[in-house]
Amino acid sequence: MAQRDEREEEREFLADLKVRSGQDLAAWMAAITAQGFKDKNETIDWLRAQGFPFARASWLERIHSNGGRPIYLDTAPDGTRLDGDVRPALPVKPARPVPPPAANSNEPAPVSAASAPPVASEEPEAEARKLEALKAAAKGYRPLYVMLEGLIRQAVPQVALRAAGGLIVLSAPQDFAVVLPMPSEIRLGLALGARPHDANLTAARFKGAPAAITHMLVLKDARQINAELQALITAAQAEAGASAG
Repeated sequence: MAQRDEREEEREFLADLKVRSGQDLAAWMAAITAQGFKDKNETIDWLRAQGFPFARASWLERIHSNGGRPIYLDTAPDGTRLDGDVRPALPVKPARPVPPPAANSNEPAPVSAASAPPVASEEPEAEARKLEALKAAAKGYRPLYVMLEGLIRQAVPQVALRAAGGLIVLSAPQDFAVVLPMPSEIRLGLALGARPHDANLTAARFKGAPAAITHMLVLKDARQINAELQALITAAQAEAGASAG
């Protein structure tokens, strides 16, 4: 349902784009390209200067980085936009007949895919719903969370996410970070051991966070999603692994 909601939000945003901003999507994509920005943060800052709030500016930047194609609206294999839940028809292969067992054979009859019992998937689906609910709590800062999660996956490709106590806990395999998405900011907790605190990297204040989480950063701007933050994330994952060893 969450992806469906974002698809609807994107459709409404693009449908009203010209009325609200004076230009349609193609015109904005051309305008961004004409600026020759080398960094996504420059694009977002420029769009905010044009009157877009952070969430919409980030959305337009993501569309531009996606080759000018919307993020959630689906397209057919030939590039045709498909609105709503319409999907291109796929050829259906006839089911392969299952031969009966031999008359004198003790072997059980083979089980077809159609008759096989379904694989239990309720737990992963329930976990995915919990994570999605936590991410949705960021509201207008959801694009910033998406950027943060992307940076974390770059720094720690094997990262796993789970919902626990209102937090998104990240492990690889030890818990090394937590994220608290909020409508006004994104809070990132890191396992950095005895590293000194400073004005930006303060003592962690998370209810129910793993004991390893010692430091906290408050994120409000796309410019904070940078190489320095990536280095801190890498350090936190290494610290958590060393402490566990």
